[in-house]
Amino acid sequence: MAKHESVSAIIAKCGLAGLLMSGSVCATASAATLRLGVAGDALTVDPIASSDNPSIWTELLIYDQLVRPSKDGTTLVPGIAESWTVAPDGKEFRFKLRADAKFSDGQPVTAADVSFSLKRAAGEKSEWGRFFRPITSYEIIDDHTIAMKLDKPFTPMLNNLAMFSASILPSKLVEAQGAAFFEHPIGSGPFVLKNWSRGQSQDFVKNAFYWEKGKPSIDGARIEIVPEDNSRVLKLKAGELDAIVGIPFNQADTLKSDPNINVTVATVFRVDMVQLNTTKKPFNDSRVRQALNYAVDKNALVKGVLRGNGTVANSAMPVMAYHNTDLKPYPLDLVKAKALLAEAGLPNGFKTTMLVAAGDVTQRQAATVIQADLKKIGVEVELQTIEGSSQFGTTKSGNYEMSLSYATSDTIDPDQSVGFLVVNPERANAYHTQWKNERLNELYAQERTTPDGELRSKMFKEIEVLAHDGAPFIFLYNPSSPYASRKNITGFKVMPTSNYDLTDVVIK
Repeated sequence: MAKHESVSAIIAKCGLAGLLMSGSVCATASAATLRLGVAGDALTVDPIASSDNPSIWTELLIYDQLVRPSKDGTTLVPGIAESWTVAPDGKEFRFKLRADAKFSDGQPVTAADVSFSLKRAAGEKSEWGRFFRPITSYEIIDDHTIAMKLDKPFTPMLNNLAMFSASILPSKLVEAQGAAFFEHPIGSGPFVLKNWSRGQSQDFVKNAFYWEKGKPSIDGARIEIVPEDNSRVLKLKAGELDAIVGIPFNQADTLKSDPNINVTVATVFRVDMVQLNTTKKPFNDSRVRQALNYAVDKNALVKGVLRGNGTVANSAMPVMAYHNTDLKPYPLDLVKAKALLAEAGLPNGFKTTMLVAAGDVTQRQAATVIQADLKKIGVEVELQTIEGSSQFGTTKSGNYEMSLSYATSDTIDPDQSVGFLVVNPERANAYHTQWKNERLNELYAQERTTPDGELRSKMFKEIEVLAHDGAPFIFLYNPSSPYASRKNITGFKVMPTSNYDLTDVVIK
């Protein structure tokens, strides 16, 4: 019940007590491996080519960054860098690396690796380049000290260095292997990816060179890809999985009554919405987009689908620092919705389609409610189920009309979410809606050079108002995130940034 044979245990039985040439470390024959069930598989483990959560969360197990969000999501704490200083003018960041920070092949993490990784993150091939290009030069002072210089202050800089895309890679290996490096990645994070059966499972063993002494507490983790929510719940109840994320709200209460299972509801930086492809009629008309927002009963969704575990969204932004609490969500107003459609030349409504993740019970329930609500104003929505792993790529290609989706923040600063969700041009072009507002773009540029404080707060709040009024999405809700583990598991945690932390997991 307490322990399960893992990839690392099998390696140990081969008699390899020491290091493997591949860069991982043998576990003992009594290795404890966490079996975790998740909904979707990673698309890549290259930090500069990732935008989907499964990839991001996988990378955060393999790689480490200079700094990281605290576990309560309120501040930044040391990662590979044990300390840092910021010049009074905001134009120099100096980091002191941990002397004991090593990659999983035993090689030390150096300032040269930091310089290489961040230059790569800022490069033309990076989907996150604009987050790191404000750094105009790097000075390697010694193997464990690096200074980064900027031509002008860039307020989100430190938060950006905590992102997965700022992961520190072994420069010599990446330069020598190119794209092949990411088939068998080497990082300085808590785990080593030993085996990856695409679409099925990922097997990890712990990085014995990890700088955080005594961690991870487990010898490995097997992450099983189980797209169907109900199947993950059944596997947990049957003891086939030790922990799961993404529990349907309608099953959370049932699981709480199981004496063998602990259920926790995490507060996360997340917003759920319906993406509207503004390049396609009639979604190119703001009156139509606003009408859809007036027609959906968001309070009913929070009460019925989320079972009260969330709040109605007032914009496309997660509830986090600088959130505009004065901005009121769209109320349910069918008269207003019909009037707006009539103004747009659609008094009888229209027909459309909406993508819905096939295995996500909560999304399917919400989609059915949204479909019924929109029918009341003459909008007939055909629901099209799609594999969750394909949905992001489909909306990115523009091959959709409506798509029920969500977004999370990887940092504790709202700059990342703003850039991803409502700025165009930017890496996601307003989260694949292609909506554009020049004033909002100006504010985005300004907040990035404005010191934290009241003025920057006003900019973010105006950004939310502009996004609310432009309505490139049907704004739904900011949900909590339920997850569960069996009673013999302690230390499993979903972070405010929505990734799961395995470093403190203990299997009893």
